Amino acid sequence: MKQNRSMGWIPDTTQQEIIDINDGCHLVLAPPGCGKTQILAERIRRAHALGVAYEDMLCLTFTNRAARGMRERISENIDDHATGDVFVGNVHRFCSRFLFENAVVPADSAIIDDDTVMSILAMYLQEDEERALANNQRRRYYSQIMFFSHLMYEVQHGIPKPLRLHPECATKEDVTVMCAICKMQDRPFTAETMIDIYEHTDFYLDFIRSEDFDLALRHVAEQTIMKMRYAHAYEAYKLQNNLLDFEDLLQKTYIALREDASYKRYPWIQVDEVQDLNMMQLAIIDALSTFKFDDRGGNAAANKGAVMYLGDEMQAIFSFMGAKLQILELLKHRCKGSLHHLGINHRSPKYLVDLLNTYAVRELHFDPELLPEAKKDNTAVGNELRIVASDNIEAEFDDVVRMASGFFDNYPNETTAVIVNANNDADMISKKLAERAQTHFKVSGTDLFATPEVKLIMAHLSVLANEHNFLAWSRLLKGLMVFQSNASARQFVHRLEVRGITPSDFFDYEDSTYIQEFLRIYNEQEIVVFDTETTGLNVFDDDVIQIAAERIRNGKTVDKFSVHIETGREIPKMLGDIPNPIIGEREHQTIRPHEEGLQMFLDFVGSDVLIGHNAEYDYRIMDYNLRRYLPHVDWQKEHPVCLDSLKIIRLLRPELKAFKLKLLLQELHLEGTNSHLADDDVNATVSLLRYCNTRAQELLNSQKEFLGRKTTRERIRLLRQNYHELYATGRERLYSREQNTEEPAVVTEAKRFYAQMRSNGWMREIPKIEYIFRFLTDDVIDERRDPSLKEQLNRHIMEINTFKEADLCGSSTIDDRIFVTTIHKAKGLEFDNVIVFDVVDGRIPNYYNENNPKGLAEDARKLYVAMSRAKKRLVITYSKSRLVGRDTKPQHLSRFLSSVLPMFRQQ
Repeated sequence: MKQNRSMGWIPDTTQQEIIDINDGCHLVLAPPGCGKTQILAERIRRAHALGVAYEDMLCLTFTNRAARGMRERISENIDDHATGDVFVGNVHRFCSRFLFENAVVPADSAIIDDDTVMSILAMYLQEDEERALANNQRRRYYSQIMFFSHLMYEVQHGIPKPLRLHPECATKEDVTVMCAICKMQDRPFTAETMIDIYEHTDFYLDFIRSEDFDLALRHVAEQTIMKMRYAHAYEAYKLQNNLLDFEDLLQKTYIALREDASYKRYPWIQVDEVQDLNMMQLAIIDALSTFKFDDRGGNAAANKGAVMYLGDEMQAIFSFMGAKLQILELLKHRCKGSLHHLGINHRSPKYLVDLLNTYAVRELHFDPELLPEAKKDNTAVGNELRIVASDNIEAEFDDVVRMASGFFDNYPNETTAVIVNANNDADMISKKLAERAQTHFKVSGTDLFATPEVKLIMAHLSVLANEHNFLAWSRLLKGLMVFQSNASARQFVHRLEVRGITPSDFFDYEDSTYIQEFLRIYNEQEIVVFDTETTGLNVFDDDVIQIAAERIRNGKTVDKFSVHIETGREIPKMLGDIPNPIIGEREHQTIRPHEEGLQMFLDFVGSDVLIGHNAEYDYRIMDYNLRRYLPHVDWQKEHPVCLDSLKIIRLLRPELKAFKLKLLLQELHLEGTNSHLADDDVNATVSLLRYCNTRAQELLNSQKEFLGRKTTRERIRLLRQNYHELYATGRERLYSREQNTEEPAVVTEAKRFYAQMRSNGWMREIPKIEYIFRFLTDDVIDERRDPSLKEQLNRHIMEINTFKEADLCGSSTIDDRIFVTTIHKAKGLEFDNVIVFDVVDGRIPNYYNENNPKGLAEDARKLYVAMSRAKKRLVITYSKSRLVGRDTKPQHLSRFLSSVLPMFRQQ
C-alpha cells in the first residue's frame, strides 16, 4: 500500500466519516472552507488500499481549476504514479474523451467554442461576424438557434423531456405556429410533425406564406420557420465538417451509454459541486455507474459500487447555464439515510463563519444543524467586517480602489479581491486601479484564453500536434491573412479535406500532395511495408523487440522479413486489456542482438521507400534505437521518405470514427488480422494500402483540378509566404530533447510564433500573455517527464485548449495580490480580504427578479458566494444615491443583509 505523504493532516470526525465510506450511494453537504479537496484525495488512497483499481475510479469536478487542484492534492498525498489512471476532470472533458476513445464520433472531429458557433451562424445569416459577436442581442438570438438544433436532436433521439438542455428555446410563439400548421393540415402536433417541419423548412416557409394561412400569425411564423432553418443548417454544417459543440458532447455520450451496455462502467465515483450540474449531466453520471437507478433517477434499483455526491445548495448560482437546484432534492431523496455534512470550517475565523451561518439560516433558510462550526476561534479586533457607504457610484469606485490599495500596502503577504456583479463594474475598477499604477489581475468580461490572438497561438500549437485539425487550420488561415473571414477560411479547409488534402501538403510539395506522392510511389516503385513491436511507447528510450516487413511491387508481396531482437527492458505483460502475444511468440524465435537485428532489417530495406501504419511512431523509435545501437547509421539521411498509411486513410476517409488497424479492417472489410505481432500487422497494412490506392485514384482528378485553379494557387502562395518557415521550424523541433532549458518547449514555440506574428503586424500585443507562459511553465508542464515539444503537445494540447482565465487564479503563476472578478468567476476561489461592490437593492437582488421567487433566491445565494470567498476580512460597499436621467434617486443597502447588519461595523 502506498503511503499518504501528508501525514501531518488529521481529519476531523465529520471528515473521517466521509473518508470511511466504502460503498453505497451518499450525498455530502459541503460548505466552503471544510477541507473537501483533501477528503476527496484521501478517499482515493483509501479505496485503492481496499482493492479498487485506479482505472475504475471516476472523479468529476465542475471546473478545470478544481480538477487541477484535485490532481495536485492526489499527487501530494499518494506516492504512486499509477494515480494517473484515475480520471479527474469535468463532465464535458470526460464526455470528450469517452466519445473519441470509443469511436462514437469521427476521430478527426474538432470541438468548437461559442465564438465559432456564432461565426458559423453569422455566415448563414449573412451578417458581419465581428459586429454580431459584439452585439449581445444578436449573440442571444444565435444561441437560441443553436439551442433549437439541440432540442430537435433530443426530440429525434427520444431523449426524455426532463433531460433536455434548453427546452425553453421552443417559445410559446413557436409552439403556436407549429400547432397552427398542424391544424391546417388536419394532423396532431406530435414529435413526428415537429421533426417534419424542422426537416422541410423550405416547404413550410411557402406554406405559411400561402393565402390560407392566418395572416395575423404569418410574421411570427416566418421567424419560427427561419429559426428552424438556420438550426438545421447549423447541424448540417457541423456534420459536414466533423465539428462538435459542448452540448453535442453531452447528448452523444448520453445516447451512446443508453444504447450500448458494453461501455465501461465505474464502481467508484465521486462527483463534486453537484448543485451546478444539469439533468443531462446527472443522467450521464448515473449511466456510468455500476449502480442501477430507477426510471425516475431516484432510489438505486441495484446496489453495487460506491457513488458519492458533494454539493452545497447555498452556492447554486449557475441556473443560466442550465444547472438545476432540483438535482440536490433528487439526490437527497436518492441518498435518504446516507446524507452527511462537513461540520467544521478549517479556513475562516469564527466571526466570518458566524456571519455566513446566520445569513444561511435567515436568508437562505438553511437547516442550522447542517452548518459548520469554526475551527479557528480568532477574536475580531473590530474592523474585519465592515459596510462602507459612498455618496454615489463614482465615489464608491474611488473608495473601493482606495480600500484595495490599502489592503495591498498594509498586508503585504495577503490577497485582496474586489467582487462585482457586472463586467462593466470590473472594467471601471480595473481602469481606476491602473490609473493609480496599482498592479492587479482582472477576471471578467472577455476571457484571455478566448481572445482571437491567444486562439491563434493555440491553433499553431494544435497543427503541430495534429496536422488534420480542421478548426486550427481555419483559424490560422484567417489569422495569417490568407483569408479575410473565418467563414471563407473554413470553407477552403473543407474543400481541401473532401479532396484528401491537408494544408501541410503545400509546405512539403511544390506541385503535388501526400496522396499523389503515395500513388506515384505505390504504383511505380518497390516499397517496404514495416511494423515494429516495442517495450513501450517512448520513442526516445524504449527498445524495438520485433521488426517485420514485406516488400511489395504493384500491390503484391514479393518478399518478407521478420526478426526478434533482445532487450534489457521489461516487456509489458498486457496491451490494454489483452495479454501481450509477443511474450509467448518470443519463446519460439531466435532472439538477435540489437546490432545484428537492426542491421538485418537495414539490409532488407536497402534503398526502398518505407511505409507503415502510424509510421511516425515506428520511424522515430527506429531512429533512436539506431542512434543507441548502430550510431554510425544516419537513419533519416538513408531513409528520408517514410509514408504513413494512417495519414493516408485519414486523408481519404476523414469521416471514419477510428483509424486503428483492427477497426479499419472491420470497417472497410479488408483481409488481415491485427494481432499485435509485427508480421500480422504488416500483412494487414498491405491489405489497407490496396484499398487506399483504389480510393486515392478516385480523388486524383479532383485534386489536380482544384489545385490548378488560379484562386487556389494564390491562397497557397500566401500560405507558404506567411507560414512555411514558422511551421517547418516548429516541426523540426518536435523531437528535440534539449536539456537544462529555462522553459518548456511548448512555451518556447508559442513565444516564437507570437513574436513573429507581432513582427509581421498580424497580431496586436496581448497584455497578459506572460501570465499564460508562466502558467504553462510553472503549473502545467513537467519538463523532466516530457522534455520534447512532441511529448508536451501529446500530453497537454487538449487541456491547453480548454483553459479559462480563472484557471490562472490560485496558481503559482499569479504574483498579483489584488484581483477584480465577477461573482460567478470568483466561485471556488478564496482571498484573505474581500470587497463586495455595490450591494444595493436593484442589483442584489436584481430589479428584474422582484416578482421571480427563484431569481430572488438565487440572488441571495450569489451574495453568499461572494461573501464566503473571504478568509480574514470582508467589506460590503454600496452607494447611497444614483443618477436617473437628471434626477438623483436614493439607494438602499441590499435587503439580504438586514439579518446580519449588527455583525458589521458601518461607516
